[in-house]
Amino acid sequence: MMNNMIMDNMMNSSMIVIMCLLMAVGLILFIIIIGITVYVVARLLMKKSRTEDRPLMILKELYVKGEISDKEYVRKRNFLS
Repeated sequence: MMNNMIMDNMMNSSMIVIMCLLMAVGLILFIIIIGITVYVVARLLMKKSRTEDRPLMILKELYVKGEISDKEYVRKRNFLS
């Protein structure tokens, strides 16, 4: 009878340890998935903003260099917006 109680306690203890390990692995996987998702979304948003702003940046550079007039700059900026 005493042996059965010891065996039951050992089985319960090992089950608790296994459950804790599985929960830890699940938490780590969840954190990794969230991290990857945030990374991908951030990269896509950065890429989109870079491609949309590029023509305006070029226009500003031309204006600063004096290659286009004030009127032409305003006209082209309005066209891009």
